[in-house]
Order: sequence, then C-alpha cells, then structure tokens
Amino acid sequence: MCSNIEEDDVDIDEIFIKIERYFGFVPKIFQVLGENPRALKAYFDKSEVLMKDDSLPALTKEFISIGSASALGAEHCLLTHLKVAREFGATDDQLLLAILMGSLIAETDALAKSLRVYEDLTNI
Repeated sequence: MCSNIEEDDVDIDEIFIKIERYFGFVPKIFQVLGENPRALKAYFDKSEVLMKDDSLPALTKEFISIGSASALGAEHCLLTHLKVAREFGATDDQLLLAILMGSLIAETDALAKSLRVYEDLTNI
C-alpha cells in the first residue's frame, strides 16, 4: 500500500502541540504512535476531523467517549475524557451518568449474547 505522505512530511511536534492543547497533555497512544509518523498522522487526522465536526457539541462528544471507554474498560481513555469533559463544564452527575450509560450498554450486550446461547441450548 502506497502513501503520498513521507515520514519527513509529518510534523510530529505540531501534532503533539494540537493534542496537548485539547487534552492538556499528550496521551500515551499518541506518544507511541509518534514512533511511526505516518501512523500518527493518519490516526490524528481522523481524530481531528471527528472532533472538529460540529454536528455534536464538544461536551457531547466527550460524554460519548466516556461511555465508550467505560463500556470497553479503557481506564486511561476514561480518565482522560473525564478530565476533558470536566474542563468543558461537565458536572459530576453528568460524568457519572455517562459512565453508567456506557456500562449499561456493555452489560446489556453481554447479557443479550449469553441469553441467546441459553435460548439455543434450551430451545425456548
């Protein structure tokens, strides 16, 4: 697979500055991706497009990220997005609700899959 982006064309420092401006620090995932500048640029470009899309307010996107991180058990992502959401004005009640909603979806998914297996076994 060819790429038009050369490693020399990727300004890692510029990307890290943008990331730090948003999160207040550079999360580990971006730091490690920095070892492969083209991969960093591809991941960052996708993230930036989604975060700049104004179809949803930034705080709403953070609530989605919190719920997703909660559902996936992604502790570092959860903490990062909780901090950002708080900076955007989220209340503790809102943060907790986002965690609970994400966890509920994860629980519902596990239960639905398990009940399908049970139903197949018992021929309900």
